[in-house]
Amino acid sequence: MEGKGIFLVGLLLLSIADISTAQNCPKGSPKLFVFGDSYVDTGNWPKNVRGPWKEPFGKTFPGKPNGRASDGRVLTDHIASFLGIESPTPYQLRDASKSIQQGLNFAYGGSGVFPTWAKDSLTVQIDQFEQLLKENVCSQCDLDSSVALVSTGINDYSFYSAAKKGSNDGLPAFTEGLVNQLAVDLQRINRLGVKKVVVATLPVIGCLPLHIIPPNSYQNCDEESNKNAKIHNQVLQKAVGKLNTDDGNKNTFVILDLYNAMVSAIDQFRQDAANTEHKNPLQPCCSKTVEYICSAEGLCSNPKSSFFFDLAHPSDNGWNAIYSFLQGSLNNDLKA
Repeated sequence: MEGKGIFLVGLLLLSIADISTAQNCPKGSPKLFVFGDSYVDTGNWPKNVRGPWKEPFGKTFPGKPNGRASDGRVLTDHIASFLGIESPTPYQLRDASKSIQQGLNFAYGGSGVFPTWAKDSLTVQIDQFEQLLKENVCSQCDLDSSVALVSTGINDYSFYSAAKKGSNDGLPAFTEGLVNQLAVDLQRINRLGVKKVVVATLPVIGCLPLHIIPPNSYQNCDEESNKNAKIHNQVLQKAVGKLNTDDGNKNTFVILDLYNAMVSAIDQFRQDAANTEHKNPLQPCCSKTVEYICSAEGLCSNPKSSFFFDLAHPSDNGWNAIYSFLQGSLNNDLKA
């Protein structure tokens, strides 16, 4: 009897501890954990390497280079603002002595779902996140109000195209494998404790200046590239639907339709072109690049009026326009 009494007292103490933990876990500000490529990287790119820590990046905001592949804000900044928080600290710039107030950004420019030109694949970024959880940098309370933003895939297709020398042979199988791995990664983020996982579709790749042949004066998008992006996004939509079905919650995994938001933003830019200095949305502000990275000598006079900052990245103005077409779905999916 004495042993049973001790056992029951132990259970009671555990129950009280559980209740106490729940009571000490008030709903706080959401935390944002970011994974992906340069569309969401806010400072993990090495400072000693040519790129977003060098001029002319950051010219519009904050007025100097700050690790973002644009003249100003990127997608992460807008999602953080929507959540009512500041942009989370880049993983490489974190201060181990301070708690993570807004979350963390693990995204790395040039990375992909699979290893590409960058060292940090999506798997590596999630490994970094998991290690911090093991170190108790984030508590379960933090994760209970957390959101993950994942934006990746463009570099995988660029890397594949370069390896195949422009050929689309085997592309359907590559897309299937890429999305399957992405789905595994999304599920892993959720199982690590993040309650809401938002994954961006591929953007309208064929309208990126990088894919447009300059002799046409940046007038027409590459429809073949756009078709491939649509196929990827359709496969991704099905994969996310299955993740929600398997999870038993239709709202855990959310698609952020970057493709159609960018199409709408470009169309709006064209309609407003008569009132802007930069008449053509497909013509990048930065016309001179070195290994696809913008050089200060080639910058247009007013980046604020452009839609694309360089060959692959929207400008601060471009991201503002894209975000305006994402707000409706964000209201439905993140505030539900």
